[in-house]
Amino acid sequence: MKSTLIRWIIVTLLLAILVAGLLLYIGGDRFLMVNFADKDAIAPLGGYKISMQLLALCAIGAMLGIIIIWSFLHFLFDLPARMRSGVSKRKRGKALEAMEDALIAASEGDADKARKKAARARTLIDRPALGNIVAAQAAEVSGDPAEAQQRYTEMLDDERTRKIAQRGLATLAYGRGDLPTACNHAGQAYAESKNAKWAMDILFAAQTGESEWRKALDTLKDGLSRKHISKDIAARRRTVLHTALADDLADKGNFDEAREKAQRLATEDPAFAPGVALAAQLLVRAGDNDRAAKLIEKSWSKDPHPALAIAYRDLFMGETPKVRAKRMKSLVKNNSAHRESQIVTAEEALRDGDGVTALSALDGLLKSEPSARLCQLAAKAETLLNNQTDARLWVSRAATAPTEPDWSDLDPSGGAFNYTDADWRRLVFSYGDEGKLIHPRHERFEAERPAMEGEAIIADLTDPAAAKIVKAPSPDNPGVIDTKKGKL
Repeated sequence: MKSTLIRWIIVTLLLAILVAGLLLYIGGDRFLMVNFADKDAIAPLGGYKISMQLLALCAIGAMLGIIIIWSFLHFLFDLPARMRSGVSKRKRGKALEAMEDALIAASEGDADKARKKAARARTLIDRPALGNIVAAQAAEVSGDPAEAQQRYTEMLDDERTRKIAQRGLATLAYGRGDLPTACNHAGQAYAESKNAKWAMDILFAAQTGESEWRKALDTLKDGLSRKHISKDIAARRRTVLHTALADDLADKGNFDEAREKAQRLATEDPAFAPGVALAAQLLVRAGDNDRAAKLIEKSWSKDPHPALAIAYRDLFMGETPKVRAKRMKSLVKNNSAHRESQIVTAEEALRDGDGVTALSALDGLLKSEPSARLCQLAAKAETLLNNQTDARLWVSRAATAPTEPDWSDLDPSGGAFNYTDADWRRLVFSYGDEGKLIHPRHERFEAERPAMEGEAIIADLTDPAAAKIVKAPSPDNPGVIDTKKGKL
């Protein structure tokens, strides 16, 4: 109304200016003569003579009077609605203030105040959906999952808030470890909305947490098709999931399917050492050592790992020391600049009794990163050179030097990468999202396998999940691997 009145006033003023300009143009000598046809009418002789300026002013005054009267009548007509609107605005203002207080109290951790303010906001605003959203979020922030659960449940029946409710319930269920319920709510939301990336994230995490590798693979595939995840991350996650599935299949005795899956994955992602190690183990079980060797060589060229060097050397335990040494040199050439290649060179020199070459290969590493493993190798080299004082010094340094996470992947009482389901679950995100391996044994401060003890790790071919440590054959008697029992 106020804007309408202003517009009328502006129009009137413009008209007044126009009339004033016209009067100036006409001048003050012009008049309007009013005559009456009735001769008996009481009128001055010749009729009334009215100035044009006076006539213009009367017209403007009449127009202003009409506007004032109209505005007053309009004001009276709108007064009840304006009074109702004012009350409603004050009520909404109080509701907004209550919602603001609820969220602030929740952020401060004052659960009681947050709950009371949220209840007041729901009462004042007379919008159940908005009130429930505020109450649920306030309850979550203030650490009251039961209240949040109740509010989110109430929102499931409202189509406008169904997605919010599903997300809230799925998040709450996942947070308390109820993975089936989290899968249920997230799965429904993901089926109903193609844009619900949060649903894909929770569903995938919950399925992985349940070790449902196949279902997680399906969700990952769907998420990639909807562009909810990048191709690189999806590919790495897929590698871990398939490897975990292959490991599970091998544990259950499905060796052929496990070998086929592990071999394909090792070819697709040769930098993933656990997958390559599993594939090589299964290929050895099938008697295909040559293919296992090629997989390890390709993986070494991408990202060398100590477990792969040991697995590679074990492939040729039936060969003479000279042939084995030649094989190891061939492996090193695939990535000669890597630290693991330099360590393999030192180990082979120690096996050949060449302490000088071993120390030369270790020199740069000992200066930059003297780990316990490297110190042990240096001690062996000094012992070969009859430098007992230096050897004792290296043994002393080994006791306090840091350990190598990758070396801890070798279990003294078993094979490499003896991951549990929980380890595989962590690896899905560690390797999948960042391309990094985990080291459970290193994190648990478990005993490490001694660096080069003249032993070889050979898979127990009757049980691919296990492994045995046996003494390496002497140069004079290289021995022959019994492929049925996994013994020399």
